[in-house]
Amino acid sequence: MKNVKLKLLLLALALLLLCSLAQAHKPSDSYLTLTLRDAGQVDVSWHIALRDLDTELRLDHDDDGQLTWGEVRPRWPELMNFARPTLSLRHEGQDCIPLAAPPPEPQIDTHTDGRYAVLRWTAQCTMRPGHAWQSLDIDYRLFALTDPTHRGIVHWTAASGEAGTLVLGTPRPRQTLAFHGHSPPSFWPSLWRFVLDGVHHIAIGTDHILFLMSLLLVSVWHRPGPARWWPPLTAWQPRSTWGGSAGEVLRLVTAFTVAHSITLGLAAFGVLSPPTRWVESLIALSVLLAALDNLLPLFRAPRWTVVFAFGLVHGFGFAGALQDLGLSRGELAAPLLGFNLGVELGQLALVAVSLPLMALLRRTPLYRWGFVGGGSVLIAVMATVWLIERVFDTTLSVGVPGF
Repeated sequence: MKNVKLKLLLLALALLLLCSLAQAHKPSDSYLTLTLRDAGQVDVSWHIALRDLDTELRLDHDDDGQLTWGEVRPRWPELMNFARPTLSLRHEGQDCIPLAAPPPEPQIDTHTDGRYAVLRWTAQCTMRPGHAWQSLDIDYRLFALTDPTHRGIVHWTAASGEAGTLVLGTPRPRQTLAFHGHSPPSFWPSLWRFVLDGVHHIAIGTDHILFLMSLLLVSVWHRPGPARWWPPLTAWQPRSTWGGSAGEVLRLVTAFTVAHSITLGLAAFGVLSPPTRWVESLIALSVLLAALDNLLPLFRAPRWTVVFAFGLVHGFGFAGALQDLGLSRGELAAPLLGFNLGVELGQLALVAVSLPLMALLRRTPLYRWGFVGGGSVLIAVMATVWLIERVFDTTLSVGVPGF
């Protein structure tokens, strides 16, 4: 047992050294509005997070961690020259060319997760006299070489009155908009796009994944008697059957799904909109408490009730991807339903991959001390780092060149 505990300690120390590589902040998003007008002109309004631009262009001249207007405004032409070539618009096989007009005054806008630079220009597309818009090809490459998780959330309005929303990024950088007069765009393609976006969101959401993993790690165990605080992990006993593990996972996933669906809908419709910083802080706290509860019993209530409470908080985190779309309530059906379905598919994929292996190994010392013990220690340390970063709006993680 001493050798096992020594190995566990060494594993925890190694994981502590590696945890600086892991970060779980709000995914990088930009918000692009395209307004198609008669005579082939497209008005572009592009909101890009200053924190993302600072990473690329080092806008924070004095490295004090605070971007000021005096640091950003003189660099505005550089911001335009950096961003504009990463967006390509084409009509009838020909590029739409930005008009040589005086640039608008620099502008900063505030979204739920911070300040954004607002870049505006008008592009002229080739259009034969007397013809209407038939299609528009969009090619989106912002941060494609440095941040494969970045997304561009595009809201478009056509001269005919049609409108829609789509999400572009490294996995799907191109999209062709087809216009049909005054006919509304099809519900199903829009739904499918947001299903894919929901899967993508859960795949890159490290904090959400680690919360679920903390729950799954001990789903193949149970606490048959009074929970003991010490030694760690000794209160847990393997479940006798796979059915018991599957039932526990079903209860946990159902509680989490119902809870985050409630707050995702409330936030998306604007009923509730808590500050992003505190939502992200509470998500980090939920990850920390779930990991610690694996090691030492913290909660007396059934785990599904605790998961339901934490799921309400995670729902506000999921809603961050939809809140800034600027959609009317009538346009929210496909994004909300599709995104939620995508999140559920991502969770089910995680369960399908991990649960069989956990069930097979649940009786082994390696699983108890290596997977649950070492894994929970790692998750707790990472969550502590995130919690400090988010509460105090600072950065503890140490970057490594090439990552």
